[in-house]
Amino acid sequence: MTSSYAEHDRLRVHSWRLWGVGLATAVLAGLLARAGIVVAQRFLLLPVFAPQGYGLWRDAAATAYVLGAGLVALAATVLLRVLLATTPRAMLFFGWIMAALTLFAVVIPLALHRSNEMLATCVVNFFIGLIVTTLLASAARWALTRGVRTPQPAWQGRW
Repeated sequence: MTSSYAEHDRLRVHSWRLWGVGLATAVLAGLLARAGIVVAQRFLLLPVFAPQGYGLWRDAAATAYVLGAGLVALAATVLLRVLLATTPRAMLFFGWIMAALTLFAVVIPLALHRSNEMLATCVVNFFIGLIVTTLLASAARWALTRGVRTPQPAWQGRW
């Protein structure tokens, strides 16, 4: 036997777990963005992304915002995967980077134009950043294990 204690103590990343949660987080971020737009437009009567009088989607910019939220979640998954593979204390760096990016996403709309429309965008951006950060941080804890052997997905061992 050639394994050492240090090899058994190493953290391993299970990419299939991390990417599964990353994809689910992307879908959830898109749904949260859409829900935020609907709440702002229908209940708070704030014209987010388009003037009053358009249909339910109001503008193609709303669709781009929903898709952008999903892409942000996938980019955060890539960032987390790279940090887990290359950085000691990866979760600390991930938390700080995501907090800075969320702050940036909240402040930029206010810097561009101060209005109720931008305030609603800031609130939606804050919740998207919060959800993406917390879900991916908990996914990373689930995807990391100690030891040499990596567990197989449940579907691989049954056939």
